[in-house]
Order: sequence, then structure tokens, then C-alpha cells
Amino acid sequence: MTLLAQLGDALPERHYLGLDVGYKEHVAVVISLETFVRGGERWKRARCLHFPSTQAGLDRFQQYLNSFSPEPQAFLGICEPTGGCYGATVHQYLLGRSYPMWLIENALTRHMREKIMGDIPKTDETDARVMARICYLHEAVGEEFKLRPLRLAEPEDANLLALCRDSWKLNQMIVRERNQFTQLMAVIFPELKTFFIKSVSSLAPVSLVAAYPTPADLAAASAEEVQAVLWRVGAYHHARRQDELQELARHTSGLLPDPGRAWRLNWLTGLLLNHLKAQTELNEQVEALVTRHPDYAWIAPVPYTGPATLGVILAVTGAVNRLVAFRSLDIRAGNLVWAALWMPNVKTS
Repeated sequence: MTLLAQLGDALPERHYLGLDVGYKEHVAVVISLETFVRGGERWKRARCLHFPSTQAGLDRFQQYLNSFSPEPQAFLGICEPTGGCYGATVHQYLLGRSYPMWLIENALTRHMREKIMGDIPKTDETDARVMARICYLHEAVGEEFKLRPLRLAEPEDANLLALCRDSWKLNQMIVRERNQFTQLMAVIFPELKTFFIKSVSSLAPVSLVAAYPTPADLAAASAEEVQAVLWRVGAYHHARRQDELQELARHTSGLLPDPGRAWRLNWLTGLLLNHLKAQTELNEQVEALVTRHPDYAWIAPVPYTGPATLGVILAVTGAVNRLVAFRSLDIRAGNLVWAALWMPNVKTS
């Protein structure tokens, strides 16, 4: 039996909040149960509040909510998860004041907007009104939607997940930079790949090129200077073969870098050295957090994984017993993490 069927004519004070999150400003609308019950098109013209994503904006938002009711439990609200960082402060504000809030997927909001509004162009105000309508249909009429409570992650889990995401993004940047650096070396110093057999874009060759941008610079350097550069980055085996390296530089088939290549080479070496250093520091932070996690011992044996992958699993699932949804952990890490990212929507027994 739905709420309306139980209440009959005695409608309680109930307000439905739709919140569209943005970067500079958010758009909110509150529509009462009474407005929806009366029927008609009034709810489609409900006045919305545009408020900036600042403390002054939150104060305006609170005044707007208080104009309907000072009691947070008189509201039921919906917002979309795509706001991400943009919605963090307003989500914290609402939950910190005990406003009941739910999350809804963007695709569902779009589907309902097209179903209700037809071909009306998408606007933030329209989406806010549609989310308020979904609140009403879900609670009062009994129409089922895929909603999940808005919850803020535990600080440690949120921090771990943020670091793991940063690690993955940094790795992607480094891969692109290394590919570009390798292409430049194929033009400027093709013989370098015969000396650094595994890769010409790892820390040792990049440090070498940062010190000696052209083969001519490398060939003219003293043996002690070249050895010192390689020694500082742990390339001890290559440092002992410094004479071979300089001989390759003296007889290279590479082209002298034109001004464009010279600028790009200097830019890439600087980026790579900074990013490789940041990668090491970031991985150390992730590993320290992951190994301190109380459930780390349970997932440490998962194959094909490193600290960043395990960190994502722990941060997203929250508790190791949620992993019971997996039939087997003997799968590739990429699939495991992809599944873990969807774990909040998975019901486990």
C-alpha cells in the first residue's frame, strides 16, 4: 500500500528536493507533496534556486530550505553522482544536518525527463524538477527507481581511493610521455636503444639525456661525469660500460635536434623526471596505507595486483566481506577492480 493510499486526505508536511550539482553554482528545487497530489502542471513551473558553490551559497540554500520547513526530516532529496568533487561540500552540508538524500544515475534522470517533458531541451532547472518528481513517485506513489542512499566515504577509505586514482592517472601520463620520448630518441640518438636494451625512456636514460641533450654533448663529456650521472640513478651496470655508450654517441646516425625538437626534448625530460619521482613517492604512500588496512591480509594473495589495485578494492568495497559477491578471486586484476567499482550497487548475502 502506498503512502497516499494510507493517508487519504490527511497529507503530512512533506517536501521533495531535487539538486543539480555544478561547478560554479548548484540548482535546487523543493516541491511539496501537496503540489504533486493536486496534479496538473504546477510542479513543472516550480521556482528553482541558483546558489553559488561557496559558503555564502550554502547560507542561501539553507534559507531556501527553511522557508519550506526548519525540520530536515520533512524533506526527501535526490542528486546525481556526476558532480564528484563539485558536489562534495554541498553533500557534506546536507548529510551533516541530517537531510535524507539519495543518489540517482544520470541515465535515469534523462529517461524520466524525456518521458515527462518530451523534447524540451535539457536545463539544470528541468533536471532538478524531474529529480524532485522522482522522489515523489518513489515514496508516495510506489513507483520503483534505482536509488541508493547518499553516503560519504570514511576519511581513510576516501583518501586511499583518491591516492589510487591519482596513481593511475599519473601512470597514464607517464606512459604517454615515455612513448613520445622514445620517438624522439629514434630520431636524435637511435643507438641508445642498443645500450639501454629494455627501454630508452626509463629513469636512467632520461636522466642521461637531461644531462646531455645531444649525442655530441655526451661524447664530449668526461668518463667520470657520465658515470656519476648513471650512478646517481642506480644504473650501476651501465655506468661500468660508460665507454661503450660514449663510443655509440660519437658514431651515431641521429639527426641534430632542430629548435622544435630541442624544446620538446627539454620539456619531456623535465616532465618525466618530475613525474617518475612523484610516482615513486605516491606509490610509497599508497603502499603504506594499503598495508595498514585491517583487511589487507585477506586480499594480498590476489594475483596480478599491486598496492594501487589492492587499494582500490579495499577503498571501494569498504569491508572485505563484500567480496563474497565474486565467485573466484583468481581473475585478472583489471576485471577485479572493474567489478569492485560496481560493488556499491551489488547486494551481498
